[in-house]
Amino acid sequence: MAILEWQNLIFVLPMLAAILYILLMTLGFFWEGSGDVDAGHDFPGDGGHDVGDAGHDAEAGTGGHGSHVGLFERAFGLLGIGKVPISIVCLSICLIWGAAGLVLNVILGIETMQQNILFAALAAVVGARAVAEGLALVLPREESYHTPQAELVGQVGEVLYEVTRTSGTVRLLDPSGNLLDLDCRIQDGTGVKAGTKVVLQKYEPGADVFFVRQWAAVGETTIDKQP
Repeated sequence: MAILEWQNLIFVLPMLAAILYILLMTLGFFWEGSGDVDAGHDFPGDGGHDVGDAGHDAEAGTGGHGSHVGLFERAFGLLGIGKVPISIVCLSICLIWGAAGLVLNVILGIETMQQNILFAALAAVVGARAVAEGLALVLPREESYHTPQAELVGQVGEVLYEVTRTSGTVRLLDPSGNLLDLDCRIQDGTGVKAGTKVVLQKYEPGADVFFVRQWAAVGETTIDKQP
């Protein structure tokens, strides 16, 4: 089959790999932040800082290494790495390279393979850059942070599901603006109904639950912050 010839496989395989990765990610086989693509920090803008830091470190050591890192930094910037997660850039390159190469093989024929490869590579670079620029407009420019659980003690939330001695959920906004649904309990009483304002009184790390009590008045400060 013509599709299995090397002239087509060099375009088909990267495209299939990208499609497979997207399918696996959709099915939940990869989790952002677990290290599959993020490799530590995969937030928009981090890639540029990481490369830049590497460049400064190299320049502090030897001038030759610094110049090489500077070239890599410019190359990464050309591809849009640092504007969006590197996984998106890689997927864009594979998909655009594969699609452009196959189209060129059909239109121009395999007799012009060198020209087809050159045009496909150019399309992949320009296309990946365009995708990165477009997504950078919608992706957040700053990292989002989550407040550590223990530091939520003293925050006021609203009961989502009735809180009893054995179950319950409280919803609140943490200081970073994240909407959280927390597993909560009461230490005594008959339960706190949904819709009631409560204050997080104590956090139990072992059980990963908060103990709450009904929020009685603004400015109430008698909060137990035992670990």
